[in-house]
Amino acid sequence: MRWETLFADLEGQLAAAGDAELESEIADRQRGEVAGLGFTARLRAQRGRALRVHVGITGGPLQGELGTVGADWFLLESASGSHVVPLQAVQMVEGMDRYANTSVPGVQLKFAAALRGLARDRYPVDLHLLGAGQAQHGSIDRVGHDFIEFALLEPGEPRRRGNVVSVAVVPLARIAAVSSR
Repeated sequence: MRWETLFADLEGQLAAAGDAELESEIADRQRGEVAGLGFTARLRAQRGRALRVHVGITGGPLQGELGTVGADWFLLESASGSHVVPLQAVQMVEGMDRYANTSVPGVQLKFAAALRGLARDRYPVDLHLLGAGQAQHGSIDRVGHDFIEFALLEPGEPRRRGNVVSVAVVPLARIAAVSSR
């Protein structure tokens, strides 16, 4: 009788050790999978979620529902407007769940190409620059390889030659977001 108790105890210890080893192996695999994930894969899985995106601009984080995720940018949409945000400007994102999506190919359109669409239509936008204060209002006139030409306008004014206050050249790397109302 004592032998049966001893053997039952040994079997229980062996099973517990096997479970612990399996749990350890699963945890190691999960850490390895997470180490291979990129920020864009995490972001793609958040499409349709309400996010708060910190890009270091005056007025606090940008808020909205995540829309399109491009090769190096994404779109946030809210009732007050839309924001095109380059990934390199993101400091922190709140509201993401723990999932990632590596299976769905994203839009391969680059940030500069997305801005060319805005330039083509001469759509009025607010340009937020990294480390700058107030956003600049105007329209994107041209988009080069690594810069934009931005026509500064008075708020509410349409893009007409006579309404242009000045034209600035802005490196793409300095853009925190481009917002429209």
